[in-house]
Amino acid sequence: MKTILCAILFSASLFFHPAAAQQSPVLLEDALYSVLFPQINKAIEKQYGEEKKYDCPKIISMKKVYSGTYVFRTTIEIIKFEQRPGEKPRPPFDRVMITFNNEDGEWTVQAIKVQRLPDSTKLNCRKPV
Repeated sequence: MKTILCAILFSASLFFHPAAAQQSPVLLEDALYSVLFPQINKAIEKQYGEEKKYDCPKIISMKKVYSGTYVFRTTIEIIKFEQRPGEKPRPPFDRVMITFNNEDGEWTVQAIKVQRLPDSTKLNCRKPV
């Protein structure tokens, strides 16, 4: 009985540990990106006529469309750039904001907005956990 109680207390301490709570939103954000990357790739290809390199995904907004459902409207920002194998990212850099919704059960692109960034742009992205 004492062993079971110790195991429960240990598990609870892991669950409520501050570091675990801090990682949870970042982990959920990474999970959303992994779901949206195929649609992001298609949107980039449609916008530029071919696949392009991009990085620095960032959630700009996420809103529930209907209360009590799992229907969302989400805007993701990425930075598009050019890059040859083995080289660093180079201009032109574009901030691409893609708005998605999943009203029909699948995530689809609703809008794309592109803004050119200066050639001196430096990528400083959060790495996935």
